[in-house]
Amino acid sequence: MNDLIKIIENYVEYDGEITPELTFKNDLGLSSFDTVCMIEELKTVFKKNLEPSDFIRHKTVGEMAKFLSE
Repeated sequence: MNDLIKIIENYVEYDGEITPELTFKNDLGLSSFDTVCMIEELKTVFKKNLEPSDFIRHKTVGEMAKFLSE
């Protein structure tokens, strides 16, 4: 989870603590462009194939963390 949060912090301007229940789009304001950029970094760090649609299926930080750890 910590690696994911560090990566998210590179792509969003969020003043509070990034917690598992926050959504990428509504709470963190992750843009489509930033999503695509972040996917490339996540692929490298987590060695997992990701698509933009994964952010639709896994809307929260916690859901994405679980998906990346599987």
